[in-house]
Amino acid sequence: MTDIDIATLNVEELQRLRDAVNQRLLELRSNESRNLSDLLRMLEDLKVTLQDQGKEWRSLERWQYIDGEIRFWLNPTDQNQYRSGWYTIDELLAWVRNSGPVLVPFEDEDDDDDWTEIDGVRIRWLPDGSLDRSTTTSS
Repeated sequence: MTDIDIATLNVEELQRLRDAVNQRLLELRSNESRNLSDLLRMLEDLKVTLQDQGKEWRSLERWQYIDGEIRFWLNPTDQNQYRSGWYTIDELLAWVRNSGPVLVPFEDEDDDDDWTEIDGVRIRWLPDGSLDRSTTTSS
């Protein structure tokens, strides 16, 4: 066991310690049983950890049974970095560790050549033939 004198730690060190403790608790709890009440309890713990990390959301309350497992609806505030969607508790735990499907993948700056800006709106033109016209309807 490691003895830690928290009175000697500065704010940054205390925050790192808090984040490490929260992540470890979530990891330990994720290995336990996974009934609905356990998952909802884990979700509440996960929310505290996410708030400590400065990650915010508009919605992370709803849950639904999808494809044989319980998923939670996430609508993150910063949608430039994070995706909204239905996520398992494991995928949300990955978000705590800054990985997983919640993160928007980094785009190469070279992709900027594919975009056109018109009146402040960025448009990405699709290559010819990329739209399957057989699925579109005409009026």
